[in-house]
Amino acid sequence: MRLPDDVAEAARMALGGGEIRHEFAWMSWAGTVWRLEGESKSIYVKRAAHLDDERDRLEWLKGRWPVPELIGLFHGFGDDWLLTHAVRGVPMNDRSITWDGPTTATRLGEILRELHSIDATDCPFGGPPERGEVLVHGDYCSPNVLVENGRLSALVDVGRARVDSPRIDFAAAIWSLQYNFGPGFAQIFLNAYGTPPMTEREIERLRRSYSRR
Repeated sequence: MRLPDDVAEAARMALGGGEIRHEFAWMSWAGTVWRLEGESKSIYVKRAAHLDDERDRLEWLKGRWPVPELIGLFHGFGDDWLLTHAVRGVPMNDRSITWDGPTTATRLGEILRELHSIDATDCPFGGPPERGEVLVHGDYCSPNVLVENGRLSALVDVGRARVDSPRIDFAAAIWSLQYNFGPGFAQIFLNAYGTPPMTEREIERLRRSYSRR
């Protein structure tokens, strides 16, 4: 794995020097991510065309939502490189999480209700909240929600976080649930969140609004 010189130096400093091991972590629309491990610490390196939005949101969300601690943003080889410290927990779609569909839907709804309760009046992303708007994640699907001992431990890929309709996050969660477990779990998620029931047509319209992105 080849890193730009300043990225490599920042990684060495963050890991305390010594031998660095690396492994591919994942790839998504948000970029390609590697995990770097030192003697006692781990960090993540994300590479994508533009990561300043995620850098800005990580800085603002610190202390509001459980997000990775930012190390720095760099540019090299024609792309942005975002370095963050590792966080506790594993994604909700990790093989070690043995929850069934109803349990996953319930936890996604409960966690999202808490996230949307955060005061977003001073959020610089998306403008002042209008009636019914909240601070949304923007891509609230299972791989971006980390849990430990059954509880939320961190949120990742927050580059789309902003003030907007909660339906933005409903769409991603419903799409994710159907992708992982098949249809039939959206209403459980909505009940756990506390929103009024939706018709199957409304639910499918929401799911499709995410899948077209």
